[in-house]
Amino acid sequence: MRVTVVGGGIAGLTCALSLHATGFEPQVCEAARTVEAVGVGINLLPHAVRELSELGLDGELTSVALPPHRLSYRDRTGEVVWEEPLGRAAGYHWPQYSVHRGRLQMLLLAAVRERLGPDSVRTGLLFRRFEQTTGGVRAHFLDRSNGLPVVEDADVLVGADGIDSAVRTQLYPDESTAKGNGVHMWRGVAPHPHVLDGRTIVVAGGTPGAQATVAQVNTHASWTVPGRTTDPAR
Repeated sequence: MRVTVVGGGIAGLTCALSLHATGFEPQVCEAARTVEAVGVGINLLPHAVRELSELGLDGELTSVALPPHRLSYRDRTGEVVWEEPLGRAAGYHWPQYSVHRGRLQMLLLAAVRERLGPDSVRTGLLFRRFEQTTGGVRAHFLDRSNGLPVVEDADVLVGADGIDSAVRTQLYPDESTAKGNGVHMWRGVAPHPHVLDGRTIVVAGGTPGAQATVAQVNTHASWTVPGRTTDPAR
């Protein structure tokens, strides 16, 4: 059974790996012209790590991520308010991981191309619409490299194209777009030897909406993706 996955982010790539593991034939279509290692740090909770481990990626995760074992809430002076264990320290069978989002996506991309083939992720395809056919579903894309239309026929279509999903908009046209709640967040990375013991996530601040969250990620690991270009055009 052929499956068209719209979106080559973390969700789309993981979906493709899971589908392939169960015998499906996924094809990932990504709007960006190249898949780049963008983003900053994210945390993978144990239930997510379980899924990635069952896909055989536990060794790769260990090489690019750090497993925090404690969450520490502190006031604006740095005094401890509350602390609790994380991951295996909290009794889970799988660790929690702090990882650079770009490293995680490149890890998944390399796994998809290795297992499904070098052409399993097609980039520069902007999703336009889909339609039901007698044999399944037909997805229409715009090839951003030449402006020509591209059609993909499959048995199933999966929308993994983000919070402003065009697939979801077609399925639920009466729903409004995502709205902000007025909270502004600034995210970034900075070199530092370690935060506390190097395996603690710190949430510090005073009033709600005025706080900082600090987690350490592995900034020394490197990654390569066969056939990947370095052009960040999107």
